[in-house]
Order: sequence, then C-alpha cells, then structure tokens
Amino acid sequence: MGRYRWLFFDLFDTLVVVDEEIYYKGKAESAEAAGLDPDEFIEAWRSTSEPALVGKLKDPFARATEALKILGKEERSLSAKIAMYDIEVLQRCVSFYDGATETLTVLRDRGFNLALLSNATATTAFIVSTLHLRDRLDHLVFSYEIGCRKPDPRFYQIALERTLAVPEESLFIADGANRELDAARDAGIETLKICHPVKALTFMNRDNMSSDGHREVGSFSELLALEDLQNSKSV
Repeated sequence: MGRYRWLFFDLFDTLVVVDEEIYYKGKAESAEAAGLDPDEFIEAWRSTSEPALVGKLKDPFARATEALKILGKEERSLSAKIAMYDIEVLQRCVSFYDGATETLTVLRDRGFNLALLSNATATTAFIVSTLHLRDRLDHLVFSYEIGCRKPDPRFYQIALERTLAVPEESLFIADGANRELDAARDAGIETLKICHPVKALTFMNRDNMSSDGHREVGSFSELLALEDLQNSKSV
C-alpha cells in the first residue's frame, strides 16, 4: 500500500507551459488594436495581476477595463476587444508538457485522486475545456475562484476541505514558484519539485521561489518511477 491518496498538481510550469513569444506577441497586438504603446500596455496589464489572481477582477472584461483605465482609456467596446484578445492569446500559448496527460492517466490508473491547485486569473477558465482539465483531474482549485493565492495558508486549507483530503496522505507537485512548496509543507502536505528544462521565465519572480530541500524530479518519467507513487494508499 502506498503513502498517498491525493496528488495535488500546480498548473503553470508544472503540467503546462506558456509560450512566451506567442504571449507577448499577442499582448503587443492587443496594444496596437487599442492604439496604445505596447510596453506601456504590458506594464499596465501586469499591474492588474494581483487583483485578478484573487478574483477582485472577476473576468477578462473587468481586467481589461482596469488596465485601460490606468492608461486613461475608458471605452467598453475597447475593453471587450482587449478581453477577447486575452482569451484567444492564452488559448494559443498554453500547452501541456510532453508526458503530462499520460502521467495523469497512469496515476489515476494506480488509484490516486488528482487535484489541480493553481494561481490563476479568470481567463484561465477559457482553457479548462480546451485542455480537458475536468476530465483529467478530480478537483480544480483556482485562486481567482477562492479569493486567495499560494502561498497563503488559506489556499491549502480550502484545497484540503474541498477534496476531503488529509495532509499526511497528500503530495503537492509543483515547480516551486511563489514559495508554494514551502507553504504546502507548512500545511503538513508532502512536496515534490518538478524541474522542467523549459519554463516561462519572464513570469517568474526569482526572489520568491521555494527554498531548497524539497525532493526533486526532472521529468514525468522520473515522477512515475518513484517508489511511493506506484500505487495509492487507497489501493
């Protein structure tokens, strides 16, 4: 019998990667469509990240409206256009890492319950269906839906409550951004860092990474080979 019943996965830079070239090209196109300087628009957009991540900006239209307001533009039709660009760009630039979907299937076959724990804005809702996330995982916990984000201890408590999981039977698998692994460990959840060679580095705050000392793997094949992930505690 294994050690875990629940495996919690981070999304970005863990299961999926963002193509930064496509992302920033799309943002530049958004700015040009709005008659704005691309650098100024991207800076305004970044400044709306925090309220968007915790659901204070509840949808892509609200975020677009706030970013344009910072730049002195308040036109509903323009906000709608920017919001559509935001959705379309995310759908184009996000893809699974090689082996991710197969790994989720194998882990389910081994008896594990799977959940997604992601810091994300409401735009992420528009890739849930395209990536078939609800088919691949048992629960999805997004920061914009619950009003707090990793590494806030409340995030992990809500995840545990929603899944009915207990910390000592759970493993959190993530790239380690936003001190997410440290916070999971503080919540009593075991941790595993996955170190993909390709990441969306411009989205990463290098001063806010999880500390050393977490168990690490470099690929999904290494993950699947771990002795304590051969079968679930419930099997």
